[in-house]
Amino acid sequence: MDQASKYEETIEALRRAEQKYRSIFEHATEGIFQTTPDGHYLSANPTLARMYGYDSPAELLSALTDISRQLYVQPGRRAEFAEVMRQNGRVLEFESQIYRRDGSTIWISENARAVHDELSGELLYYEGMVQDITRRKCAEEARVKAESRLARYAEELRSKNAQLEADLEMARDIQQVFLTQKYPSFPPGMTSQESWLRFCHWYEPAERVGGDFFSVLPLSDTEAGVFICDVLGHGLRAALVTAIVRGLLEKLTPIATDPGRLLSEINASLLAIFRQTETPMLVSAFYLVVDIAGGKLSYANAGHPSPFHVCRVRGVAEPLRSNGPQGPALGIFESAAYQSSHRDASTNDLVVLFTDGLFEVETLDDEYYGSQRLLAAVGKRMSLPTGQLFGEVVAEIRQSCVSGQFTDDMCLLGVEIARTGLADSNRKVA
Repeated sequence: MDQASKYEETIEALRRAEQKYRSIFEHATEGIFQTTPDGHYLSANPTLARMYGYDSPAELLSALTDISRQLYVQPGRRAEFAEVMRQNGRVLEFESQIYRRDGSTIWISENARAVHDELSGELLYYEGMVQDITRRKCAEEARVKAESRLARYAEELRSKNAQLEADLEMARDIQQVFLTQKYPSFPPGMTSQESWLRFCHWYEPAERVGGDFFSVLPLSDTEAGVFICDVLGHGLRAALVTAIVRGLLEKLTPIATDPGRLLSEINASLLAIFRQTETPMLVSAFYLVVDIAGGKLSYANAGHPSPFHVCRVRGVAEPLRSNGPQGPALGIFESAAYQSSHRDASTNDLVVLFTDGLFEVETLDDEYYGSQRLLAAVGKRMSLPTGQLFGEVVAEIRQSCVSGQFTDDMCLLGVEIARTGLADSNRKVA
């Protein structure tokens, strides 16, 4: 092969290489560029032109004459690009926000290298590729914003929870003041050990505050009104209803010697209140009047578990049943009737009032403890002091529970009749 042929083959090989390079340059999916160190574009492919919002590479080269000032959003970003090049000879994943032709902004990532003269080592230009990473950056920013919002919401939630905890703690303290009362003496002036009527209670709310409530009202020197109720559910809402019931009791004290009438008046008042709420509520209640002068018990029931009457002298423990039909729970029926019942009481008798949270617990044998087992547990311990009796009964029930705990509000209230007969005075309390 002569010299001319070799020369033509070399030219053809160079032409094919140029064509191949030009095809890659023109059709690459990434932007390709060459820029001078002082910030002018030497070349750009169509992809880069479109990315930056120009109709052609020629238009880009003509318009973008100062990369540092015209391209980068962040001042000094081109200088940072040049410094990395000076130190490393290349930049990798150099992420920047840039202006497009129309003034909008996008995010790009640049991979580039510095090209030097092979003999003199002089820096000639930078060349590299550009990717549009706007979607990824927007997604990252969205995640950052979401995390910021979540952190803010979490902080607000912690603050609100702390406030709620403080409110619940205050509600618990207030409810304990309502419940843990200093019991009155009968007749007045006697010590608690000398009183003809003695009281003992055991109270455990399922949550911080509960829906069980009890109260002892001095009606006269020889008469005590004993009230116990259980609001549907438990927690703060139920506790608020108990506060309403307590206020009604204080208001209705002048008629509190008549159990049936008292429950009727409370029912009417609760109906008027509950009608204004969207959530239905109901309250079971039992009200007892103990007259130590006459040795009498008068009581009325509003859908509540019947208390136990423990006659220690006769060795009998039995439910304190109504003489007629038991009335429904309070706050449901406008025409509900509550009938007063009566029974004799003797010295050393004990009346045990309670809420259903005490015995409606699931036991290890897949049954409920139940009121009959509760009556038996009280009956076999009737000779014990009331406080000890309550402690042992509660321990027995707790040990039989699947969870070892009461799942509902629980309340026990004992009324012990130490003596009956006429006292020195019989003044009514207005």
